[in-house]
Amino acid sequence: MSVSEQEARRLMAEYQEYQRSVEALQGQMEMVRNTRAGCDSSVSTITALKEAAAKGGSESVIPVGSGCFVHAEIRDFSKVIVNIGSGANVEKTVDDALAFLGERKNKLEKMIQDLNESLSQILQKMKDIESKLN
Repeated sequence: MSVSEQEARRLMAEYQEYQRSVEALQGQMEMVRNTRAGCDSSVSTITALKEAAAKGGSESVIPVGSGCFVHAEIRDFSKVIVNIGSGANVEKTVDDALAFLGERKNKLEKMIQDLNESLSQILQKMKDIESKLN
């Protein structure tokens, strides 16, 4: 089945729009994955500090910017300040902070799953256009 020249142009324009959507979705997925990795890192760090504090003390290396760090002893590890979005921070207990980060990670994983589904649908539509054009 042959496609008219006008139909082929329309399909190519649609295909290019899908390509832009794929690039945008991939960018969003990368941002969400980076956020999830930061969440994982925070959970690991808080867990390690909690375990160290339970043993009687915890020392850490704290970033101070521009690739510089200082050694520090953490005297009170009963509270964690957590960013809850829109620049707002809340002080939480260590366990509450870990629970909050766990919930955040679950939401991020759901976002990645949803983005993957959208990406799959768009890629299928692109394949359909390719088959029509061939």
